[in-house]
Amino acid sequence: MENVISQRELENKELAKQAAEEGIVLLQNRNATLPIKNKTVALYGSGAFATIKGGTGSGDVNQRNMVSILDGLESHGFTVTTKAWLNRLNRYYQKEKQLHDEKLKDDPLALLAPAFKFNDPEVGDFEDSLTGIYVISRSSGENYDRKNETGDFKLTDNELSNIKRMSEYYTNSILLLNIGGVIDTSFINECPLLDSIVLVSQLGMTTGDAVADIIDGTTTPSGKLTDTWAYSYDDYPTSENFGMENPKYVEGIYVGYRYFDSFNVKPRYEFGYGLSYADFYLKAQKININEKKIKLSINVENTGNKYSGREVVQVYVSKPQTGIPTPYQDLIGYEKTAVLRPNAQQKLDFEIDTSNLSVFDDELGAYVLLPGTYLLRVGNSSRNTKVVASFKLDEKVILKKVNPLMKPETDPTVFTENKVELENVTDVPRFILKAANFPETEFVQYQEKTDVTTFINDENPLPGKGLDEVVEEVRNAAGKTLDDVNNGDVELAEFVASLSTKQLVDLVEGQLSTKENSVVGISSDILPGAAGQTGMIDHKGVPALVMADGPAGIRVEPFFERNGQTVTHYATAWPIGTALAQTWNKSLVKKVGFSIGREMVEFGVDLWLAPGMNIHRDPLGGRNFEYFAEDPYLSGTIAASETKGVQDHHTIGVTLKHFIGNNQESFRNSGDSLIGEQALREIYLRNFEIAVKSGQPVAMMTSYNQVNGTFSGANFELLTNILRDEWHFKGLVMTDWFSSADPKESMHAGNDLIMPGNSKEDLLCAASDFGPEFDDQGNIKIKQELDIKTKGIKRTEMWNDFVLDPDGEVLVKVRVDSNSNLNKQIQTWVYTGEAQIVDDDHVLLTGKWKDNNTLYLGDLQKSAINILRTVLKLKFS
Repeated sequence: MENVISQRELENKELAKQAAEEGIVLLQNRNATLPIKNKTVALYGSGAFATIKGGTGSGDVNQRNMVSILDGLESHGFTVTTKAWLNRLNRYYQKEKQLHDEKLKDDPLALLAPAFKFNDPEVGDFEDSLTGIYVISRSSGENYDRKNETGDFKLTDNELSNIKRMSEYYTNSILLLNIGGVIDTSFINECPLLDSIVLVSQLGMTTGDAVADIIDGTTTPSGKLTDTWAYSYDDYPTSENFGMENPKYVEGIYVGYRYFDSFNVKPRYEFGYGLSYADFYLKAQKININEKKIKLSINVENTGNKYSGREVVQVYVSKPQTGIPTPYQDLIGYEKTAVLRPNAQQKLDFEIDTSNLSVFDDELGAYVLLPGTYLLRVGNSSRNTKVVASFKLDEKVILKKVNPLMKPETDPTVFTENKVELENVTDVPRFILKAANFPETEFVQYQEKTDVTTFINDENPLPGKGLDEVVEEVRNAAGKTLDDVNNGDVELAEFVASLSTKQLVDLVEGQLSTKENSVVGISSDILPGAAGQTGMIDHKGVPALVMADGPAGIRVEPFFERNGQTVTHYATAWPIGTALAQTWNKSLVKKVGFSIGREMVEFGVDLWLAPGMNIHRDPLGGRNFEYFAEDPYLSGTIAASETKGVQDHHTIGVTLKHFIGNNQESFRNSGDSLIGEQALREIYLRNFEIAVKSGQPVAMMTSYNQVNGTFSGANFELLTNILRDEWHFKGLVMTDWFSSADPKESMHAGNDLIMPGNSKEDLLCAASDFGPEFDDQGNIKIKQELDIKTKGIKRTEMWNDFVLDPDGEVLVKVRVDSNSNLNKQIQTWVYTGEAQIVDDDHVLLTGKWKDNNTLYLGDLQKSAINILRTVLKLKFS
């Protein structure tokens, strides 16, 4: 095994530490307890030594090492008086974890198993020290939502008792939250002597180092929340409608702070909130608003006299309150300062497209600017803003007319009216906007769902039925390779017309590993531990694309044997998605993306299955840690920054996921998210739209779930009309692994690639007459596949399109030896006329083909073209 740490690892570790520090949020700091000067501390909680770097599931990373909070404190010069107590607890912890891991060692779904949970015991006696620190840890992961129960969203009785007694015992008391998402904060009321609360989050491999720097003041915290932390779970409008099989999005557009601000519900900690050791003063210096742009300059001054620090300036807008639901305010811009010394200043400039203030009018089916007065707000959290300007629009402006797409049969929205009226502000600059000065309405040109185009170079009959097919005859490209396409000798349409149906299917389906795989989500022969790869056609010069999971880093095997050599691929475990967004630092996130891309190039990964960017609709979402925020603008801009960083390496790409409405893990493979059209447009599509238009990702991954009755992986309106026609996406769309969407429908809908590639027979049967498959003994082949919904093994006899029928015209010759299982059935088939004995070793089966050739070659070709464009972009550039 290679023990030399590479320069890439060292550089990435430093950047990961910077991102971790900027993602830490200081929630409470009574008596200015932090930073502490006396480095002798009493440390409690299993999270001190078993610090959680990130959630479980596909987002896990195999890094070289992990710095726990205990390790980080000690390496930064802290003396931990409770070391003996922590060591005893650690022995018990490791014993329990070993029992947990033993139960999963042979489970093919181990990657999707619930996270290991350990309940801290009650602390008997506290060790002497000036400062007590308690670590609360929580983990969650793919396939399971969190629960509003003790030990998860709520503290256990032991945790509450330990924190309360610690805060009473020590002069200084600090609570560290090593968690992936929001937890219940009612314990704060029961711990009035608790001084400081730090949202550590889950910061990857450098968690302990980052925490130590924040605690001793080496770094001033600058993170801001990306979610609203309520006083009670019941305060969330989703609390009665989350985790159901078919959740109704009753809250409409009122997600997160939009709800709390608009319905006058006070949160514990608001969206955008985060304390600092420094003090900042914000002042608007220059504002200009017209029909094209909102321009403003904000001066930020560190008015403190002791600590340097960074501040996040947040810009919100309050839109006119009309018959169309609008929140009290929307985030429309943000910037983070450099590190400002005491009394230092920095000017931040904002330039925001006025069109970004649009709302969706579902009656008109259009994005519009509402007539009336707008209030421009600036502050450092959603509950700490000041109106700095207002402007009035004389008439409604219809910016963009769209088709009614993905509409539910019945709109589930209940919350439709803002309950907080906008204030009347007179002492700020005012501007007048004229509807006549805006551009003319944009009308989208949509592809018709009934259309399909097929390219041919011969007179062979074409399969498919029910659609309006256009057949285009192209030059014969037989014998040509993809390199000829790259050189311009052959058009891509000509190349795909030269491919057989089987070759097309091999392209549009992923390539399952030929090895025995015991773990779901690992299926690549090229790179051990990678999530999967596309099919290759060697004699046509089509290479495979290798995909690795994310989004907290690259998940591959850390070391393996190749050609007699040991290869080491230790990846960087970065802060979770939520923590990256908590930095509110687009340039930093772009650097993280670039460094992730550097690892991809080194390891041989073509597509990173990240960023994950679903909206934090409810705090119990099991994969919220992978995603960025409750706000689509923050989510979309952070995702775009990470995308740009990765794709600055021009031979690799990202895969935005999960598109769309995947806001819970419960029933994720079959459930139906019922979402109103306005909420879809303004919340759940908006963040993806920003990331697609600004970041130009190479690929997108569809979600497992249905939205308004249609699986995302087979939704033509989503994948073709919205993604390609409205947003002009040019890349590749793939399913999530083992999608429940019908692969035939996925092909037509615009989902180009079925992963990991376990439904080839379905497509071959739909596009051709595909015969039965037998082994050498004449046994009918049995396809064994994992059914994620039932968590069992599904076995299917591979008769494919062939149906036994004595009156049929199709004959299938089968070799049958003495070991064949078919021997038991042949006598019956001969008696009924479905089989004829040819000789001692062979029989003829009589039957017919199913009438199921419903898939057009054109749909396979369209998907293959999008895949090959991606291959050309990444492999031939």
